[in-house]
Amino acid sequence: MNNEKLFIFFGATGNLFTEKIFPAFYHLIRRGKIDNFHILAIGRRFADEKSYQSFLYQSLSNKIPELDSSVLDHLFQKTDYYQGDIDDPQSLLSFLAEYHLKNYQEILFYLSTLPSIYARVLQLIKRINEYIPSKITKKIIIEKPFGYDKKSFIHLNQLFNKLVPERNIYYVDHYLGKDTVQNIIVLKAENWFIENLLSAGYVKEIHIVVSEKEGVGSRGNFYEETGAIRDIFQNHLLQLLSLIAMDIPPLCQEDKIECSSFLNSMQQKKIEVIQNIKLPDAKQVFLGQYQSYSLDASNPFSKTETFIRLPLYISSKRWSGVPFWIITGKKLAQKISYIEIIFHSTTTNENRLIIEIQPEEKIDLVIQAKIPGMGLSSSSVRLNFNSLGTFGINSPEAYENIIIDCFRGDKTLFPDSQFILHSWEIVDQLRELINKEQIKVEKYADTFYHAEDFINSKNNAENY
Repeated sequence: MNNEKLFIFFGATGNLFTEKIFPAFYHLIRRGKIDNFHILAIGRRFADEKSYQSFLYQSLSNKIPELDSSVLDHLFQKTDYYQGDIDDPQSLLSFLAEYHLKNYQEILFYLSTLPSIYARVLQLIKRINEYIPSKITKKIIIEKPFGYDKKSFIHLNQLFNKLVPERNIYYVDHYLGKDTVQNIIVLKAENWFIENLLSAGYVKEIHIVVSEKEGVGSRGNFYEETGAIRDIFQNHLLQLLSLIAMDIPPLCQEDKIECSSFLNSMQQKKIEVIQNIKLPDAKQVFLGQYQSYSLDASNPFSKTETFIRLPLYISSKRWSGVPFWIITGKKLAQKISYIEIIFHSTTTNENRLIIEIQPEEKIDLVIQAKIPGMGLSSSSVRLNFNSLGTFGINSPEAYENIIIDCFRGDKTLFPDSQFILHSWEIVDQLRELINKEQIKVEKYADTFYHAEDFINSKNNAENY
């Protein structure tokens, strides 16, 4: 057995692998972060490895202007391609029987496919396991959405647990791979005054915003099944809320990556938050759909929401009465994601802590400072941090962090099954409220509104 770990990618000719995952491997090799691995890419689109490599080369060239051919050649040497169809698995199984799976230290199955075929891929993995000795560690990595409701997630999780133990299941929410999101943990754990300020005694309200300029594009059929609630609210937004609202456990000084007690404590604290989330009155829930969505979805009668805005409340002493405003939408005027914490203030100029996730990864603290000159006139100023300006380097892409964490076995920022289960309970409750109160989906103009427009007119949904 060698010391290499094998990634087996299903759906390796799809958009996710070619646009996000494969470029992440390129950057990790270029930075010397990973080497003892091998990739088996399984897809249907290309008949041979040469055609597949040509496609990947063109894709990377479009994304990386100064492509290092030596790095790419090294990555190609570590990548095998097999044209296979999960609905015709016998030829793939025959191929794998000769692939020497038993020679690897660890095998990571990565499902970069449509969620609708997860169950069939898992059945195939079950048969592949017959060729892998039990002593070899096996992991399963899966992309959101994790089912469509609580019931479907329970079924999916049961399928996973028949193949690998819970500790070897990695539920990927790429937002949690972003450095600024990870920085929330350090910001709270190692700046104790901030952790203490994040409470009802000091905080007036919190805005958690994911604003997208693009529409659904060619993903209309997919979006008809999910909508903004399942696509963004159930995972990204509830994860961000739990990170900012949880009681942060102390970081392990001996080893912040491997300390299992910190990992277990953090997962439990996040679950405590999500278990105590309460929905608002129906009149505070606003659902929207951008004007041209019905054309993108090829459904003139679609009632699918592409925008959602509502406050969530946490029934705990720490957060009693503080609204967490959740705002997400497509075809807005700006692409930006951030958490904005607004503090109680004695003036109209409020103190704010802003954690921007994209397009920049930065943290701003807005305070009041005296304007130079006579008198006590003040103005708002920003104390700013960003990785490039402070450390002289850009943050790695989210999928670089995700791949490294899966490779090393670090699950700190991967949601566990209990968190996902409770998040689906909230979604199911919200869906029930929408249906019961017959909350309508309102139209809004394409790329006209900023997310802030919806925040500043929280009680004026009829304006849209």
